[in-house]
Amino acid sequence: MPNDPLNDLEKRLEAAQKEYEKDYNPKPEKDGESINVGARAGIELVGGMLGGGLIGFLLDKAFDTSPILFLLFLILGVFTGFYNIYKITNNLGTNVGLKGLHGDKKDATQSPDFKNQKED
Repeated sequence: MPNDPLNDLEKRLEAAQKEYEKDYNPKPEKDGESINVGARAGIELVGGMLGGGLIGFLLDKAFDTSPILFLLFLILGVFTGFYNIYKITNNLGTNVGLKGLHGDKKDATQSPDFKNQKED
């Protein structure tokens, strides 16, 4: 039986399952990549807090304004740490150079709308 409908159905099901697996179950990231991102996020948060606290402490010592500048810069450090974590999780600003920032934009002259306007 060269044209077995059941055999054809099985082949089509296998192909559909492979396509589904490829689309909805992507390969996991490289080993340790997610650990690196998590560690970097933690370091960004702690570093922002420590940096802000240290700057505030030193400015308080210099201007004799006891806890005001320390608390202000500590809060700024926390916000900076969370902002950096936001950038890490959304892959914003992690590339070097302008191409990394603007590389996703497409050439407007290649769009169908532009070509249609050009012909009019």
